[in-house]
Amino acid sequence: MKIEASSKGGAWNDEDRNMVATVLGTRAFNYLISNPISETHLIVIGSDENLQNKLSDDRPNVSNFSWNYAIFWQILCSKSGDLVLGWGDGSCRESREGEESEATRILNLRLEDGTQDMRKMVLQKLHKFGGSNEDNYAQGLDRVIDTEMFFLASMYFSFPQGKGGPRKCFAFEKHVWLSGTQNSSSNYCVRSFLARAAGIQTIVLVPTDVGLVELGSVCGDPGS
Repeated sequence: MKIEASSKGGAWNDEDRNMVATVLGTRAFNYLISNPISETHLIVIGSDENLQNKLSDDRPNVSNFSWNYAIFWQILCSKSGDLVLGWGDGSCRESREGEESEATRILNLRLEDGTQDMRKMVLQKLHKFGGSNEDNYAQGLDRVIDTEMFFLASMYFSFPQGKGGPRKCFAFEKHVWLSGTQNSSSNYCVRSFLARAAGIQTIVLVPTDVGLVELGSVCGDPGS
């Protein structure tokens, strides 16, 4: 059995690698293990004490259109002095009746216990890999639906200069609105596989002074 060392949380064997890559997508998994930035090696630059409330406020209903998740990617500084966008905070909710597509709804209903166990195991592996000192939120969930899987897995990603849609958007200082992501080959981020698996249809990236806000919805663009 092949064992690959990880600078964050122990080692990856072939079984773990295959399991995590199956859930996250090969591209996302390869990105994670090639960008091993531990929380203990990062310094937060700037903060917002009312961030959680603002994240909820940033998910308005527009003609029955609402956001399923909001993520704040905050500016972090590595020990080498490089600026990185990393997880700051976020909020997530289940889809309301009529929001998600029929295909996504049926897929969620068909999730078997084996799939649920795999998702929880992947989140546990990511939690250990990330070297987080916080409790593993996923352990308290009875089920991990598609949107939650995308949201919780996103906690372990970070974006150095030139890497990933959030970091590129932040560098250009212009917001990005992506729609129809389910029916396109758009790879706005290394997490695109996860986003499509979660049924995310619309994604908005909004740079701020202290980072970037990412909003996502299973609804299509109301303006399209």
